[in-house]
Parts: sequence; C-alpha cells; structure tokens
Amino acid sequence: MRIILFTGKGGVGKTTLAAATALLSAKKGAKTLVISTDAAHSLSDSFDTQLSNEPKKIAPHLFGQEINALEQIEKNWGDIKSYLAALFASQGVDAIEAEEMSIFPGMEELFSLMEIRNYNKTQDYDVIIVDCAPTADTLRLLSAPEITNWYLKHIFPIQRKAAKAVRPVANRVLPFPFPEDKVFGAMKKLTSQLAEMKEILDDPKKTSIRLVVNPEKMVIKETQRAFTFFSLFGYAVDLVIVNRLLPPEIRDTYFKKWKSIQATYQKMIKECFSPIPILTAELFSQEIVGVDLLNNLANEVYGKKDPSQIFFTQKPISIEKTDGGFDLSLHLPFVKKKDLDLYQKGEDLFVRVGGYKRNILLPQTLLNYSIKDAKFDKDMLKISFIGVRPQ
Repeated sequence: MRIILFTGKGGVGKTTLAAATALLSAKKGAKTLVISTDAAHSLSDSFDTQLSNEPKKIAPHLFGQEINALEQIEKNWGDIKSYLAALFASQGVDAIEAEEMSIFPGMEELFSLMEIRNYNKTQDYDVIIVDCAPTADTLRLLSAPEITNWYLKHIFPIQRKAAKAVRPVANRVLPFPFPEDKVFGAMKKLTSQLAEMKEILDDPKKTSIRLVVNPEKMVIKETQRAFTFFSLFGYAVDLVIVNRLLPPEIRDTYFKKWKSIQATYQKMIKECFSPIPILTAELFSQEIVGVDLLNNLANEVYGKKDPSQIFFTQKPISIEKTDGGFDLSLHLPFVKKKDLDLYQKGEDLFVRVGGYKRNILLPQTLLNYSIKDAKFDKDMLKISFIGVRPQ
C-alpha cells in the first residue's frame, strides 16, 4: 500500500491537489482512496459530489471519504473522555463545559488519521491519499504517535501500578473520582495503536508527505518550518508542489509586477527545498471543481508520471560506525546552531529545535556510548558518540 499525505498553509490548494492526485492514480488503475482529515472538509466541494464517513465511489477505481471526527473520538477516546468529564464535573465545572474540556485540541485530526491504520491492516486499497489539516494542525497530529509512545514506555506503567495500589483508599478520601482500570486499559490500547501509526508513517517505502506551497513569502516560511519539523520526527517528504503560478499568456501590465515577484519566490523555493523534486501548477482561469478540471490539473502537474510513485528518498536519520564510536546523522534543514539543544539521558536522545522537541529512542548499540560532540554539515546534524559511559 502507498500512503501520501498532502499538507500546506491554509488556502494554498492542498485539497484540490490531493483530489487531482487521487483521480490520476485511479485512472492509472490503482484502487485509490482519498481521505479528508481536515475538520473543515472540502473534498466534496472539489469533486462536486457529497462524501460521507464511509468510502464512496467517485469514479472507476476512485473512492472518497470525509471522516466524521466525532465518531472517531467516541470510538478511540470514549472511556477516557467519560472519566475526564466526570473529573471536571467533580470540581464544579458545568456539565457541558466538562464534556467540551475532555476533548483536547487536535484530537479530531488525530483520530481521523487513525483510519490509515485500519486500512493498512485490511489492505483494501492500493493507494491512500490524505488531505490533511493546515500545516500547524498537521504538525501536532504527526507528533502525537511519537509523544504518546514515549509516554506509554516511560510513564504509563508507573501510573498504572500506583493506581492499583491506592485505588481502594483513594475513592474514599479523594475529592474527585479515581480512574478505574478500564481507563488505563483504554489509554494503553490507544497508545499502542498510535505506536502502530508511527511505524506506518515512519516507513519511507510506504508513506511520504507532499508539501503544497504558493510563491509567497509567508507561505514559503511556514512550509520551511513544516519541512524542518517533518525531518526532525523522521517523516519523508518526497515532493514539493508550487501551486497557482501565473501562466505566460497573462501579459497584462497589472500582473507584470506579480509575475516578477513569483519568479523570485519560485527561485527561492528551488534553493530552499533542493534536492527534493519540485512540480508546478499554473493558476487556472476558473475554480477547479469537478472531475474534468481535476483531471486537467493532474495532467499539468504530473504529465505522464505515476502520481503514486516515490519521487525522492532520503533517510532523515542514519547511523554509521566510525573508528572511535558511531555518528548519528539527523536531517535538519533551515536550523541554526543557536536554535538547537540536545542531550542524552539513558536510552533517550532529546533534540529540541525552537518550539519542537523530539525524544529519539537510541538503538541498543549506542546505549554504552555518550555524546562527544555535534556539528552541522550543510543540512545534516552529525552527533558523534564515543567511549563507554561511566556506570
């Protein structure tokens, strides 16, 4: 199965390009499903046909789905949500407010993404195209499997053992309900599923991200930040699509300055994201709605290429043996040394870049080694491990 996630700043045209990519994939014979995980669904508008929580056939080999986030939350978060609502209510929070507070920001997108795990198990489709939420929400969404997996490994066992020991007394003396074992069971199940999601997203032979960008300064900057984040967390970006370029036939003097600005930013995009391949799409003379126009867009972007192919492969993390130890290389584009902080604690390597932090679980090979130094070589952060750490 091939999985492709489309993301970008709100309004750049990622939904339209995701729909066009899915349509061309299906035309080439692959059974394709295009999913919207964006709470503000617009896939139905792109295809000009009503989609729902269940896959619906749009064209030969092509199916579409707009996931019902509330249904996914109830399925994956129900027991935990019920406990949190009861906890907040016990502290005097209004019942409706307590219900709202028990659902955290970003959960709609996160649990919508969990559908990929289910389809990966069933293998019902050859290609899955995901229309993700705008960039900031996608960043939170894709970091969740990593963070919750770390929680499950380090914190969860302690909490669960402690709960079993104190529950008989706690429910009599505490001014709030103590979590039942089913709540911990639900959390364990959820974090295990998220760990599976992380494994799927981490596989560059199966999953890749496509960044949609317009030739505008703010859009480029946000896309750069997103690219750094995806590299930090080990997600492969295989393609950048520059959307809404003014076509050559526009010769009106009103657009002369705009065309010059776009040319400048197009050059910047190539410099920023090289060696990742860059494809382009011109601004159409009308809104791209319906199968015919989506087909025209897909042909312009991909030509005769298979849209489901892997356009670029680069391992975000690699480890090499050296004479004195090992070098761990981490791809971190657009990062300056002053914005970086890293340290090692046991089997965890903590890397912080600005507001993002990742906990990298070190392989067994490196557990008896400590960090000697770290330096940048172009876009690669090279961390040298040497010697046996004192016990």
